[in-house]
Amino acid sequence: MNSRSVTLRMIISAFCMIIAAGITGCRESASQSDRLPGNSSESSARTETIKPPDPRASADAATQDALISPLPARAQSDLDSAQPAAQSQPAQVSRGELDLSPVLNMPGRQTEHFFIYSQLSKEMTDDLALRLEVLFEYNTDRFASVLNPSGFPRLVFLFNNREDFVAAGGHPTMPGQFHGGGDGFGARLMMIFSGGDLGSFMASCPLMYHEGFHQFRELEIGEAGNPNRAWPRWLGEGFANAFNNVTWTGDGWVDGMARQEMVHSAISNAASFITIDDLIDNDGAWLQMTADGKLWSLYMQSWSLVHFLDNAQGQKYRPLLNQLLSEVTDGVRSPETFGAIAAVEGEYLNWLRSDFHIHMTGAKYFEVFAAMVTSHVARAHARGQRFESGDEFLALAQQDKLNMPPAGSDQWLPDSLRQEMLWYRDLLANSYGEFELSIEYPDGGGAPTVNVNSEWLGLALEGDFELSDDGQVQGVDVIYMKCISLDLAKAMGAGGSH
Repeated sequence: MNSRSVTLRMIISAFCMIIAAGITGCRESASQSDRLPGNSSESSARTETIKPPDPRASADAATQDALISPLPARAQSDLDSAQPAAQSQPAQVSRGELDLSPVLNMPGRQTEHFFIYSQLSKEMTDDLALRLEVLFEYNTDRFASVLNPSGFPRLVFLFNNREDFVAAGGHPTMPGQFHGGGDGFGARLMMIFSGGDLGSFMASCPLMYHEGFHQFRELEIGEAGNPNRAWPRWLGEGFANAFNNVTWTGDGWVDGMARQEMVHSAISNAASFITIDDLIDNDGAWLQMTADGKLWSLYMQSWSLVHFLDNAQGQKYRPLLNQLLSEVTDGVRSPETFGAIAAVEGEYLNWLRSDFHIHMTGAKYFEVFAAMVTSHVARAHARGQRFESGDEFLALAQQDKLNMPPAGSDQWLPDSLRQEMLWYRDLLANSYGEFELSIEYPDGGGAPTVNVNSEWLGLALEGDFELSDDGQVQGVDVIYMKCISLDLAKAMGAGGSH
């Protein structure tokens, strides 16, 4: 990611706003009446409080709890029932030969990497199938050095109600989980998508990414329960919680960010953190703290430590983290590597208290918006649609009149992404005031550029894309043309990219 560095007052104002409230802004209300296509569940139009970056006002209580506290403190037996069991392996079946006849009265379908059984509408199932596929590609790239696929089928069960979810083995207090199998169905990702509105959908997707990572780690890295390839709990949960903080934008992911409520929770729980040496060396401390009712503190420490090692200080410690991944995946517990991680404790705690907040900066949400716009503009441009201004683009997007590739094509984007893009636009305008979106075409023809500028923040982003000769989007890039403060410049250098 490129950063090119506002008066002093602008910098101080923006900096104070970021520290004090993340991107909570003025907390004005906005009506969200858009409905996701084809979902049969009834849900009335709602009025949600703009409190970025949390679009979860419409989610049910269990979903909200799972996102802010994916596994609330409870008995260890309950925890184990929600985790993949090392010996609970499904019967191995060739991925090309799995029977796709209905399971629990849910019709089955096969995508490139998954077998999906769904109670949801075709439109929503298509949407979630695409997100799971791009998540699989993202994980495959990130963890390429430790992959060792098990050959077991990647099963996904999608429910529209809790009763059926629980009857199929789902935990009664959770809206989603990766189930280790051993019960006749096989190891599977299970999710509830019960709301028909955008807010509940956006609330559930981060949990699907979280539990989807557990499925990926178990089947593509851990050989479906091979104890010799097991990761320590802190490492697996640390990475899984990181996936609560990534956003898909159509042609990539914005990562390296941290949601405001999770940052505050990590900082407020720091007093309960155990030493890194105790946390990483074995699972004994994890089990003891769970028994003491301090599971959430462990989650926050594990996630923030993984975030630190993976993103902080220009990804300074990512090579060390990758070395740890390689070793533990091969069943090696190297005292030297564990010692090197334990040795960063002082630096990690200082970062937690003084610098962690830079990863929740609102600029990352402008980046999400710019990337989503660019993905839509790229496809419209490939199909001959031109926009005279950013306002015209937004008006046509609001009317669902963007010339997008049809469902089923390689370039298709689900309509939920269009709705998310508009939601982010309103969220940012209510939080930071109006900002400018422009679409500029070069004089000699060719691909336009997308520009997002907030004069008040002194922030400028440029979205670019490339098309193949046959009009396929080859890539989208968002460049920071102007950053708002030294802290933001540090955040851009700390990792995270589109």
